[in-house]
Amino acid sequence: MDIDIRKATSSDIRDVKKLLSFYCLDTDKVEKNLPEFIIAVKDGITVGCCCLDVGNIVELRSIAILPSYRNKSIGSELINVVLKRAAEITDKVYLRTTSPGFFEKKGAHILQNDEKKLIWRECDKCDKFDICKQVLMRFDL
Repeated sequence: MDIDIRKATSSDIRDVKKLLSFYCLDTDKVEKNLPEFIIAVKDGITVGCCCLDVGNIVELRSIAILPSYRNKSIGSELINVVLKRAAEITDKVYLRTTSPGFFEKKGAHILQNDEKKLIWRECDKCDKFDICKQVLMRFDL
């Protein structure tokens, strides 16, 4: 499969937001984090995206692949590119996911759920924390 993996540009914002919206993922930070978004393009169609959110912590986020392109190693390729970039600035990358098995295969390990409150302020204040399905994970680079 001929997929182009590249940095997103301002002309990709609409496609990235559409892809994230498909999975009900947050689109509010796309413009702010645009320099750290990586996209996968097939025949002119954005089929996947991934972002490295660099702030107080470094977070792997906004990972989305169009359903018809899943299980074709596109997510793995995107994560490899993002983790290579992350290794230039940190030795730890955090993520919250509902698909921990995928990230374990990539080398991330599961952390204790209560650690989410220490890492993300919004988790500490969330009234749904006790029923949250997001698993906290970390890549040690």
